[in-house]
Amino acid sequence: MTEDIGLFDALYSQRAIRYFKPDPVSDELVHKLIEAATKAPSGGNRQGWKFLVIRDQATKDVIGDYYERGWEAAYGKDNPNPPSIQSHVRRSADYLARHMAESPVLIMACIEHDGGPSTMGRGSSVFPAVQNLLLAARGLGLGSCLTSLHKRYEDEIKELLDIPENVETAALLPVGFPADNARYGPTRRAPVEEVAFREKWNQAW
Repeated sequence: MTEDIGLFDALYSQRAIRYFKPDPVSDELVHKLIEAATKAPSGGNRQGWKFLVIRDQATKDVIGDYYERGWEAAYGKDNPNPPSIQSHVRRSADYLARHMAESPVLIMACIEHDGGPSTMGRGSSVFPAVQNLLLAARGLGLGSCLTSLHKRYEDEIKELLDIPENVETAALLPVGFPADNARYGPTRRAPVEEVAFREKWNQAW
């Protein structure tokens, strides 16, 4: 259900939602999400993004298995020294890793390329679109989050989804209506004074 919220309300309250109701998400809503994504900027306005919408349960099961294995390798039992992560974030991320396949919809955000190595510049032409999609989800009363652990199995995922060689996956976005225990913001972030400098590095804002 669309919420009548302003841009800054969306910016200040959009957060990672990892728990979803089983309710279906209509094609109309998914279309709005992707349309919002396509309003983002991209290098040279090339608009090389592509979005795979995945509903088939068998396909979601395979992707979910790869994702869970990626989680275990990065943050779970397969990593003796996992990165530090806030406990509440770890709990919700661990839940999502084990229940990714239950998400009503998975959207795989991809970017076409010229065959060169993956670079930050390539990502700059797709991640603004991903952020637009996340903000649109907030405005439509949907939840989502940006994930990328599936990329540990990039080749297998691409084969599964028939993704051509000149396309790289960038993000896997589970989408659904937030579960009763999932809430939008306000978000907690470092203050501007800790992340911004004036004129030169480490010169206080």
